[in-house]
Amino acid sequence: MKIPTILLTQTLADGSFTLSDATAMLIVLFFFFLLVIALLLICREPICWYFKINQIKKQQEEILRLLRDIKKQ
Repeated sequence: MKIPTILLTQTLADGSFTLSDATAMLIVLFFFFLLVIALLLICREPICWYFKINQIKKQQEEILRLLRDIKKQ
């Protein structure tokens, strides 16, 4: 029975490297999550533009400024 290992193993006979199934899956998952994060960072600005989040933020900041001015009076 073959026991899967998490570490990179090297066969000394021919000098080739082999990865266990668990290690290969971890590498694939790592790159998948890296890709998802990159896509979210790339798509952030168009999503904010589409839902007018930047404009809403500016309006809220203006409202806060006006409320502070009213409070000072």
